[in-house]
Amino acid sequence: MDLGDGPGQYPAMLDMLSRELHGIRALGLLRLHEAALVELPGVLARSTGVDGRPGPGEVDTHAVEEALRRAVDGLDPGQREVGRITFGLLPGTRALPAKERRNRAAGLAGISVDRFRKHQEKLLIRQVAAAILAAAASGAPGTRGSATGPGSVALAPASWPSPETGKGPTTPGLSRSPVSVPAGRHRVDTPFPHGEVTITLHVAPIELIEGVDVLVSSENVYFEMSKTFRRTVSGSLRRAGAKKDAGGRIVDDVIAQQLRAWSELSAPPGLPVAPGTVAVTSAGALAAHGVRRIFHAAVTTPCATGNGYETAPEAVAEAVRRIFDLAGEERDSGEVPLRSVALPLFGAGRGGLSARRSAEAILGALEVALAADPDWSVHLVTRNPGSAGAVLDALAARRR
Repeated sequence: MDLGDGPGQYPAMLDMLSRELHGIRALGLLRLHEAALVELPGVLARSTGVDGRPGPGEVDTHAVEEALRRAVDGLDPGQREVGRITFGLLPGTRALPAKERRNRAAGLAGISVDRFRKHQEKLLIRQVAAAILAAAASGAPGTRGSATGPGSVALAPASWPSPETGKGPTTPGLSRSPVSVPAGRHRVDTPFPHGEVTITLHVAPIELIEGVDVLVSSENVYFEMSKTFRRTVSGSLRRAGAKKDAGGRIVDDVIAQQLRAWSELSAPPGLPVAPGTVAVTSAGALAAHGVRRIFHAAVTTPCATGNGYETAPEAVAEAVRRIFDLAGEERDSGEVPLRSVALPLFGAGRGGLSARRSAEAILGALEVALAADPDWSVHLVTRNPGSAGAVLDALAARRR
C-alpha cells in the first residue's frame, strides 16, 4: 500500500503496521524470523534502502530490529524504557516470553497489567508504528531536517511539505505523505523578538507527557469535558487524571468534578464563558507523572448546526495569554513552583482551525508572554505527525 495520496491511506497503513508490530511483540525478538510481515518490509525499504524481506518467506531480522530500536529510542523518556521492555530491546528482556515482558512494562508504567494491555500498550505500539512511517516519509531513519543534537531539530523549511495540504516529501517509490515528524520529543531553537527560545515539540498523546508542571486541556465554552472514551485532549486528560480500581474502571472522576465545581462558582449555570477563559484544576492521578496542574482553556464554540466546533484564533491567543498570567500568579504565590507548560494545538481537531493556523496563534501570544517572563519552559503537543510538521513549518517561518 502507498503511504500517501488519499486522505485515508495513512491511517490505514498505520493500522496495518500497528497490527504487524503487535505480532512482533507477541513473538519476541528471538522468534522474529517467524513474523508474518506484509507492510513493514516495504516501509523499511523506503526509509533505509534495504528491504526487510530479503527473499520469499524470509525476514531481515536485523533491519526490523534496528527500525524498532530507532523508533523506540525516539519516544519520550518516560515511555522509552516501557517500549524497550515491551519489544524485548532492553538487556535481559530479549528472551522473556510476551506475558512476562508485558507484566514488567506495566509495572514500570505504574498501572495494572490489564489496563496496560487494553490501553497504554496499544498507544505505545501505535506511536512506534508512526515513527517508522515517519522515517519512511523522509526517506531516511532520522527526523526531518538534520539533527543538531539528541532530540533536537535543525530547521530546513524549503524542503518541507505544505502544512495546509498535509502532503509530505516525495522520494523515489514513495507517494506524497502527510507523515512529517516521528513520534517522540523534538527541541527546536526558535527566534522571538526578545531572543531565542527553545520550544519542545512532543509528538505523543498529551496524557503520556511526564515532568511538565502544567498540561493544558482544550475545552468548549461551556467547560464540558469530553467523554473519557474520546481521543480528544480533554477526554484523554480526564481519563488519565481519574482514580481507577485494579481493573482500570474509574471510581473518582477527579478532574471533571473539579472543573464542574469551578464552573458552578465562577460562571452562570448553563451559560457559556467568554472564549479564552481559563480554569485551573489539580492534575488528579497525573500528579504521579510529575504534573502539578491542569489548565482548562475554553476556546471552542459549538456550531449551531452539526456536531462540529468553531475556534477563533483570537480566542486561542487570549487563552495562551491567560494561561501564562495564571501560571505566573500561582508560581509567584509560592504555593506551587510552576516552570513548564505544555500546550495542545487548540482547535486543530474538530475545532475548525488548521494545525498551522493554531500554531501561529499560539506563537503570536507566546511573544508577549515570554517577553514578560522568559524563564518559562514551553512545550507544544500533538499526537498527529502531520500536525507536528505544521508546527515545525510555523517555527521555521519565524527564521525567514
